[in-house]
Amino acid sequence: MFSKKNSKKIITALLFISCVISGIILASTPERSVHRIETGAQLDSLINMHLSNAQILQDQVRTSTIRIDTSFTRKLLRIRVPSVFSKTLFHVDLHNDLRKYRMEVPAIIKFPSRDMHIYVYYNNTVIRTLRLTTDPELDELTTE
Repeated sequence: MFSKKNSKKIITALLFISCVISGIILASTPERSVHRIETGAQLDSLINMHLSNAQILQDQVRTSTIRIDTSFTRKLLRIRVPSVFSKTLFHVDLHNDLRKYRMEVPAIIKFPSRDMHIYVYYNNTVIRTLRLTTDPELDELTTE
């Protein structure tokens, strides 16, 4: 049907057209914006926003600092929650938000208490720990 000379021209033309189309697609693709958290205060503000959105009051949160070595400290947040509070949904929401900042947010459930420990990692370093513990006294406050 086609001679070898014509088929080479057709293949060359198709390759050229595919390169042009690829270049157009690449040029028209919007750049991904890189989200950055520059300071620990920005991270704390973002975590506090999630706590507030989850209707966790400031008196339910105790913050302490753990000294890792002479140049690094990490914040530990102990958060009391009622038994009806979904720790898993809170974790997923926090994870989805912090993923934009290239942070990893694994969690561990401690049994039988079902307390959740959430670790915020950045560059393979734990920079925050959130311990969600069930407090039965808060159940009485939410039902009143």
